[in-house]
Amino acid sequence: MTDPARRRNIADALARAQQALAVADAALGIGSAADAISRAYYAALHYLRALMFARGFDPRTHAGAQHLFNQHFVKSGLFPARTNRLLAALQKQRELADYDPATIFDSADVEQQIADARSFGSSVVDLLRREGMLDDRVD
Repeated sequence: MTDPARRRNIADALARAQQALAVADAALGIGSAADAISRAYYAALHYLRALMFARGFDPRTHAGAQHLFNQHFVKSGLFPARTNRLLAALQKQRELADYDPATIFDSADVEQQIADARSFGSSVVDLLRREGMLDDRVD
């Protein structure tokens, strides 16, 4: 992957993450907790993909992205191990939200999941900026 392509992929992934967070906020606002949870997870996944693109990876599965994250970002100390647990929890809640209609979600828990995805995203953007992969216009 060339540097311009890498930067474009990173920017696209970050834009999709921001869109997913906006949809999560909107879904929670209209009382659709399950949709909000799903979008919060996908926001985190898009942030994760931005990190993968920064390293020249293009994972094809959610599990592949999480494995590469652990291998290249957690084991190296760039992210704490608790981030793996956060991503796993977001994924588990997304699966319940998408596939188990009997599951009821507390709005405070949903708000926390959105905040967790947003916090992860801030950490990702900070790292990408420190590594020179973003310009100052990207949030």
